Amino acid sequence: MLPTNLSPLEVIDAGIHSETLAFKMYDRLARRVEVPTLLSRLTQLKKDEKDHRKTLRAHRRSMFTDAPMSMTESDAAEIFGKVDVEAVVDKESLIQALFACIKYEEYGAYFYDRQRHKLPNREARIFFEVLASEGEFHGDILRRQIEALRPLHLALDDRGRTVEVAY
Repeated sequence: MLPTNLSPLEVIDAGIHSETLAFKMYDRLARRVEVPTLLSRLTQLKKDEKDHRKTLRAHRRSMFTDAPMSMTESDAAEIFGKVDVEAVVDKESLIQALFACIKYEEYGAYFYDRQRHKLPNREARIFFEVLASEGEFHGDILRRQIEALRPLHLALDDRGRTVEVAY
């Protein structure tokens, strides 16, 4: 549930941690698949999250200089949720994990849209608008990947990675 009483510092820190969690989510998921198109998209999403985190940190420095972090990554996980990537053991669980990633992205977009007004810096507010749009875009990318996976025959290889198999 979206907290309503976050301070501007907590809003920006939640955003930074959200991007960190998303980076880790895509990184762990990419390590569990060997489907080239999906792997390529997950790698791109991971890069996007890293870039978002870097930009948020720059905005944080400009607004709050050396203020200590106001929340932890686990606090942010309570707000944004987590995706259980370790549960991916077959095609259906991979698709379910991707749907959970979509939900994560959509909630992030909602968070950025609803919390941007709390930021004292115009550029940071604009970046939050961009992040809201990016979250929706990332969700669309993931939806397209799910549709591309549906007709494929997938199985686990000897390393536990989801791979395409011929029938």
